[in-house]
Amino acid sequence: MYQRIVVPLDGSDLAEQALSAAEELARALNTPLHLIRVVDFPSSSFAYVYGAMVESQAATAQFESERAMAESYLDAIARSIEKTGLSVTTEVRPGIPVHELVEAMKPGDLFVVATHGRSGMARWFLGSVAEEITRRATVPVLLVRTQAVGTGQRTNGTAKMST
Repeated sequence: MYQRIVVPLDGSDLAEQALSAAEELARALNTPLHLIRVVDFPSSSFAYVYGAMVESQAATAQFESERAMAESYLDAIARSIEKTGLSVTTEVRPGIPVHELVEAMKPGDLFVVATHGRSGMARWFLGSVAEEITRRATVPVLLVRTQAVGTGQRTNGTAKMST
């Protein structure tokens, strides 16, 4: 049914709460997992010198450091999941998160995305990556509502499928 189950991770405990639902689906459907993380360019990565845009060496070094940390983070999660017998691949992409995640979508994918479930003013001010991914998706998206870290609660199991 699906060629891969894709889980976008941003390094937060909340985003990782989507992993259990994704792993369960991967087992049931005998489908590999694909973990993806987007490393945003630092806002100071470009400077204007005499009207020309020039990349800052310091910002480039910062970006490369963040990219290496993202790769290490995904590799650690992948190794842990592989111990359970699932097949896992990883990918780190540079750029703007929502744009890169939509660009990474391939026919046959199912995206499993954690959502904080914000509403009202918090949603208006903070936006919603999950909502934007769902709106722009070219593949089915499964939203997994998460619980705030530190409450002692796990994901409440609420999921919503968008196609």
